[in-house]
Amino acid sequence: MQFASLSGLWFSLAIPIILLLYMLKRRYMDTVVPSHMLWQRILREQEANRPWQRLRQHVLLFLQLLAAILLILALIQPLIRGQQAAAKAHVFFVLDASASMQASSGIRTRLDAAKQGILDYAADTAGNSSYSLLVMKDQPELLLQKEASVAALQNALDKVVPFYGKTKVQEALSLASALTREEADGEVRIYTDRQWTDKIEGITFAIPVSVQDFGGASANVKRDTSQGGTQSEQSLSNVSIVQFGVKSSPQAADSRAVAVLKNWGTVSTTVKMTFYADSQAVREDSLQLKAGEQKTYAIQQMQAAKVYKLHLDAKDALEIDNTAYAFPEGTGRLQAVYVGEGNLFMQKALSLANVDVLQMQKGKDGAYPIPLGLAPDLIVLDGISEADSALQSNKWQQLLRSKPLWELASMAEAEVAVPQKTSFTIAEHPVTRYLRLQDVNIVKAQNNSRLSWGKSIVSSAEVPLILAGTENGRPRLSFRFPLEQSDLALRSEFPILVQNAVAWLTEHQGGNLGRVIAGERLSIALHPEAVKAFWQTEMSGVPKQEAELVQKGLSGIQTVPLLPGLYDFAEYNAEGRELQSRLLEVVMDARESNINGKQESPLTFQSVQGNAEKSNTGDRIGFIALLPWLVVIVLGLLVVEWEVYRRGYSG
Repeated sequence: MQFASLSGLWFSLAIPIILLLYMLKRRYMDTVVPSHMLWQRILREQEANRPWQRLRQHVLLFLQLLAAILLILALIQPLIRGQQAAAKAHVFFVLDASASMQASSGIRTRLDAAKQGILDYAADTAGNSSYSLLVMKDQPELLLQKEASVAALQNALDKVVPFYGKTKVQEALSLASALTREEADGEVRIYTDRQWTDKIEGITFAIPVSVQDFGGASANVKRDTSQGGTQSEQSLSNVSIVQFGVKSSPQAADSRAVAVLKNWGTVSTTVKMTFYADSQAVREDSLQLKAGEQKTYAIQQMQAAKVYKLHLDAKDALEIDNTAYAFPEGTGRLQAVYVGEGNLFMQKALSLANVDVLQMQKGKDGAYPIPLGLAPDLIVLDGISEADSALQSNKWQQLLRSKPLWELASMAEAEVAVPQKTSFTIAEHPVTRYLRLQDVNIVKAQNNSRLSWGKSIVSSAEVPLILAGTENGRPRLSFRFPLEQSDLALRSEFPILVQNAVAWLTEHQGGNLGRVIAGERLSIALHPEAVKAFWQTEMSGVPKQEAELVQKGLSGIQTVPLLPGLYDFAEYNAEGRELQSRLLEVVMDARESNINGKQESPLTFQSVQGNAEKSNTGDRIGFIALLPWLVVIVLGLLVVEWEVYRRGYSG
């Protein structure tokens, strides 16, 4: 039992007062006398009667003491822990929309069952309450707040769709706790399968809370088995593709695909696999997997294709992870023309970035020869600008205007001293990914560093060091300091920087965007002429989605589609002509495949009285007030006391 307020204990002083009054009370007895001559004797006896007497059995005394005790209990408001049958005035629903909630027993998904459970509770138990609805996703989404209409709740639930990315359970529960902290008459009901990837210890609520578990038999969802019986959702099976990749080679005999499959279920299963090269099925096979087993499967001599697909023909509980795509690892190397004296570290880093370097040396006439018979992917100018007289021929100018350009400053142009004790300011850009530049020393940089086409992506104390941008539709990158005036080339991050730079400068020429989890943010190097773009897919019923825009046009950072599958990111110029398109595989958060991996740690909630309670089931934990019952008992005592007094049962 708990007490809402102990300040009412002051009323307990009434108990000794009642006892004192009864101890001081004079007792009168009815006496029959034959003559008034005896009155003087009776008066003398009463005067000799002592006021302090032993308490005798007295019905009214006991009734009044009991009434005082009950009034004291009423003032301190006793509460007992128990299940509350009636709904609170405000019901705060939290709905888990993660990928594992798409697990199905063949009748309906866990998410559909949870939605129906919310509506049933609202209609049957909480018909006179107001409702709020918070959805667990990458960011908690409050779809409804204190609406007293079941129809409004139905409309909000209709808007909830599965989320296949990284679900942030802790943020959602923390927000629900914060939004209900000041509630006087409310409850929180969490509808989930408890397949949580976040740690939720330490989250407390100030109102009654319950977890409605739809991840097992409690969801009351059954399905037919091959034997004609039923199987509870607790033992549903799921086989997922953990990894899938293809390595290409100029020799077809060396090309191979590797797939890693895992059985998340509790029984052995045989899964049928189909491999596709582009849209053509090239191979079928089957694999036996024991309960909880993970196996690697390899296919040799894969034919050349733009994209490969692996599909599992398995009627398991979660089919969204039965398909995976892979892009061949390109074996063709990029070609770069390197103009200048050359830098051993730079050329080595370019080689590690899969770039073949053709170095151009100045001829006897003071000009650089044009690379004949070569269509380079990239031009590197080391210590020389494109305005140099050695590059003023028509062929050189035409080549420079048509290719990505990377400039490295010369020693002669480095005039501005760079502060050595100032940390670097690194802007978000594809070239600066994974870079921190700690302990890098740069002595001098160019003075004329503010170019019209460039944006500073690395600077030190207002001194621009690396600029990136586009000019006349071509990407440009400029190091405003000579490599010889720094120790950057000696740092472990230098090959990463070169790899990023090459990828960004040449990415607009085609390729693919790789594999990304649904809903994640992806940095994309756009074609210089692109003004709009669309995510397109051949999946049935999925419309194309327009890419995000910013004030200056097409955004270089995009949110990938929310539905797993293969997408084509197509870019268009102002005239509507397609400039390029690149494939992207959107995947589900792999942790959601473990549909039977229910989190074991119990949720702990803090009641408004400060007492910790745990909840593992759907029973709503709360405290039931005894005040109404105490009031009824006290009123009954008053009636009994009046009847005793009326009948003269005074003692």
